[in-house]
Amino acid sequence: MRRVLGTALGVLLFAAAAYAVDPGRAQGAITVDGARIDLNYAYAVDHQKNEITNRKDDTRIVLTDKPLPDGAKLDDIDYSFPEGTLGMVVCVTHDDKVSHVVIQHAKGLYDGGAFDGDPNYSFKHAKTDRGTIGGNVNARRVKTNTMTFSFDVDFDAAIK
Repeated sequence: MRRVLGTALGVLLFAAAAYAVDPGRAQGAITVDGARIDLNYAYAVDHQKNEITNRKDDTRIVLTDKPLPDGAKLDDIDYSFPEGTLGMVVCVTHDDKVSHVVIQHAKGLYDGGAFDGDPNYSFKHAKTDRGTIGGNVNARRVKTNTMTFSFDVDFDAAIK
């Protein structure tokens, strides 16, 4: 019995490590009106302004399908994704709640505005090295007037 439990624990630990994401990378996708966008790159910048509380303690997480060019301004990327780059911006509060979502997709841009603890969105923090943020951002199915989308992305990003 102990041998079986030991083997099961070993397999579980190996499986958890197999799903870890390398620093600067993302693994997952956004689906917008049935079109899937695989996200492969992760960036983050902290001390961002929360539009509801006016505090500068949000972290802006940028997840893209292609690498951003050197010198890309993460503070201002919400409305200025580089040409041909698709992805999303998720702002996370100091208490790990999603406060803002922007999605750049093939048909345009969606800005969810500022909100406080919307149950449609979740962020699960993963233990990471100092100076990085990692975890999972998720939205099961969000329907707006113009589109329907969902996302589920694991990431690990250095904070700038």
